[in-house]
Amino acid sequence: DTYTNYSYPAAGKAAVRTLEAAGVHVAIPDDVAPSGRAAFSTGMLDAAGERARANVDQFAPRVDDGWDVVFVEPSDAVMVQDEYRDLLGDGARAADGGTPAVERVADSAYGVCEYLDAFRLDDALPVPDRSPGAAGALSYHGHCNQKATNKDHHAVGVLRRVGYDVDPLDTTCCGMAGSFGYHDEHYDLSQAIAGRLFERVDDSDADRVVAPGGSCRSQLRDRDGADDLPPHPIEAVAERLDD
Repeated sequence: DTYTNYSYPAAGKAAVRTLEAAGVHVAIPDDVAPSGRAAFSTGMLDAAGERARANVDQFAPRVDDGWDVVFVEPSDAVMVQDEYRDLLGDGARAADGGTPAVERVADSAYGVCEYLDAFRLDDALPVPDRSPGAAGALSYHGHCNQKATNKDHHAVGVLRRVGYDVDPLDTTCCGMAGSFGYHDEHYDLSQAIAGRLFERVDDSDADRVVAPGGSCRSQLRDRDGADDLPPHPIEAVAERLDD
């Protein structure tokens, strides 16, 4: 995804390292476009549809050869899993009457922690001590797109199985919502929404907070008293490979 590629490559590197440690063969394609999430979220449906069609055309042959498609950024994963179906619809119907390409791609798309959890790949990771709390305590802020599609539990499960004590925060949106919180006219509302999240983080007994969404992590980094950008959950998983 664009954010990982250009703003926070550490999460992408952690994902590749973790997947390879679990025995997964990883290839990073250089011929795919951004998912179209940014265009979709701002109502530019024609542009989003063009991105969806281009990516389905690139991914479908790989999926048909047995590859899965794994994403670091939750909003991009859900974009392919869900929104691509709506954007392309009947226009993606297979010529031979078989399963449409968009359906085949969407069914093979996963968030990185979802992928580890769905196939229990984390069981293969060389983690020496998996007992609860052996790696410390984390508070976890889930991503809105994952919550809406019932995929928010995957990261929590993986983190717990590699030795973290995880406190899933009872929070809603972080208030950033992509670029929403960066707009001057939305700033006050964004901060008001974020205030509830910040309170939960401050009240938690965890050592640190993790969040899979790039905009969520940016919002958490900018709160009073924050030192650094919180890690993506896959970075916390990758840290266990060094123990």
